[in-house]
Amino acid sequence: MEKNYNKELDFVLEELISEYEKQFKGIKFYADEAPKIVNEEVRKKTESTFNLKDWEVNLLYHQLLVDQNIVSIEPLVISLGGLLFKHNGGYTQRDLDVNSEKLRIKNLEEEMRRNSLWLMLFTALLAIGTAVGAWDFAIEIWQFYHVP
Repeated sequence: MEKNYNKELDFVLEELISEYEKQFKGIKFYADEAPKIVNEEVRKKTESTFNLKDWEVNLLYHQLLVDQNIVSIEPLVISLGGLLFKHNGGYTQRDLDVNSEKLRIKNLEEEMRRNSLWLMLFTALLAIGTAVGAWDFAIEIWQFYHVP
């Protein structure tokens, strides 16, 4: 069974946004220490909230980095794309969109299969009707030229 980490990824993005909002409300005289504190705070909150191990949090950070939702891990910095991604629903919304798109495609495929079946039956009936008409026309021609 595969574990879905979407809630955890969204939580990390939300915490990053929250920590940076807190950080920039006041003046920080030690700017070099601030990103390290953000990284530690987000890590602690994520581990405690979801009961994750350290390596799982590292995987979350790596996935956020691969998806370009964070700029770097040390210091932990959210990207503009990550900010927009989170405000558009994040990983949870992305999964809902993907699942609804899969359902829509499945419904379209089912409808196309039904339509193609009816089209095949209609074509078969048309071919049979054409063959009967051609046979009747051939008999009429034969009778016309072979009058007893």
